[in-house]
Amino acid sequence: MEQQEQLPQTDAPQEPTETSAAKAFGEQAAENVAENPPETDENKESSIVTESQATIKIEGQEFELEAALAQDDKLLKTILQPHFASIENANITRDVKEGKLSVTIVKKAQHKG
Repeated sequence: MEQQEQLPQTDAPQEPTETSAAKAFGEQAAENVAENPPETDENKESSIVTESQATIKIEGQEFELEAALAQDDKLLKTILQPHFASIENANITRDVKEGKLSVTIVKKAQHKG
């Protein structure tokens, strides 16, 4: 017969050990919550878009565009590229006031030469 090595048994409860991966994940999740706090009722109400049209502000001009098209940077840049060549490297900011989406586009200076 083969003899198996037996470990001594204790009645003390064993605490689970946290692996380094689990610890890192927990720390990362905590940082994520700190950077992006959960939405409160006050924040949630002010960030809901209820209007079908959005106001786009670019190069001193203002015009209306469907809100669904204005909510994605890539789609918005594709739509406006033929009219505003400088939009490719622009900063896009969004704000919702009283249910209406307002998008402000500010072009960045490009490298010369």
